Amino acid sequence: MSMSENPTMPMSTEANQEVCAIIASNLRTLIRELGITQRRLAQQVGVATATMNDYCAGRRAPQATFFVELRKLYGIDINEFLTSTIHIPASARQNAADTLTESLRRVYSKYCGVYYVYYLDTSRFKGRDNLSPAMSLLHGILNIYEEPASVGGLSYSCAAVLGIEKQEEADMLMQEFRASDSPVSMLEKIDSSYSRTAYYGNFEIGQEHAFLNLRHAGTDRALAILHRVDSNKDKYLGGIAAINSISKGRERMPVLQFLGISRSPLCISAEDIQHALLLRYPIVDVREEVEEVLRIHRILFIDNDDARNSFTQDQKKAVIQSTVERAVLRNLTRNAFRYAKISEEDDDAWYHLIKASAASAEVSK
Repeated sequence: MSMSENPTMPMSTEANQEVCAIIASNLRTLIRELGITQRRLAQQVGVATATMNDYCAGRRAPQATFFVELRKLYGIDINEFLTSTIHIPASARQNAADTLTESLRRVYSKYCGVYYVYYLDTSRFKGRDNLSPAMSLLHGILNIYEEPASVGGLSYSCAAVLGIEKQEEADMLMQEFRASDSPVSMLEKIDSSYSRTAYYGNFEIGQEHAFLNLRHAGTDRALAILHRVDSNKDKYLGGIAAINSISKGRERMPVLQFLGISRSPLCISAEDIQHALLLRYPIVDVREEVEEVLRIHRILFIDNDDARNSFTQDQKKAVIQSTVERAVLRNLTRNAFRYAKISEEDDDAWYHLIKASAASAEVSK
């Protein structure tokens, strides 16, 4: 007697395990044949990813509503799914491919468009940075776009002009990019006028990150990784990327740094932009050091008669100087980069910086 003939009769543990194993095998087949992920299928049928993991591992059996959703989505025969090895209809494969393509296009379309780029000039950095924020800040323009439809499915590319020194020049280039009728005309513009500072590449989205793979005239490869922020917004406004590339200038060496992108220009000072690109470092707390300097000062000048009379003014100055130098060195050591990591807090701070800048620009009009 089958389950469908007497649904009130409980199955034995052994029978339940057998059904779970069949369902798990069929789910794995379905996922593999349709070219989707467990997470994606879980979203489609309305269950948690962890629950789908349990189903695919045979740890438990789905509820009836689960199979109803599968039948709606892919025309699956429920009885076959519960009792034997399934065969995926060609129509289900095509439907899955179409659904996945449309879903991916919606996600990618949030990122497509033209962005301002902000980063710090590493070509003039020789181990000591004495440049003002305005002198060290560089600009660029980045465009992310969908390639024409091809046999391989969706394909997204990016093109950038980097190394722009003035915001005004970036604004002019942004206007030209936005006025372009198509990516082709935009690329023609870059090739004809900005080939020396142009980067070309592809754009890919993973589950948690977005990747810009850029190339420059055979001399540089740059990988910029953005933290992918899930959002209900129609458009991605911008964020901070960790980028690995080659420093320009006399010494062409590998460099790791941060790069900020924004759909709108940042109407704030170069110092504020630099501070954001450095993830608001350094974070200096000198309370302990101040206490130590005050203690030394009291010993040398106030409380201790022997110390006050035994040391010359130059010796006292040297002791104070040594104390301050040790305090500064401790703070620098604590704030030195062991690694460069963009947290969600950093990305969120950049997002609010963009919003605040846009609001400021509206007020000033």
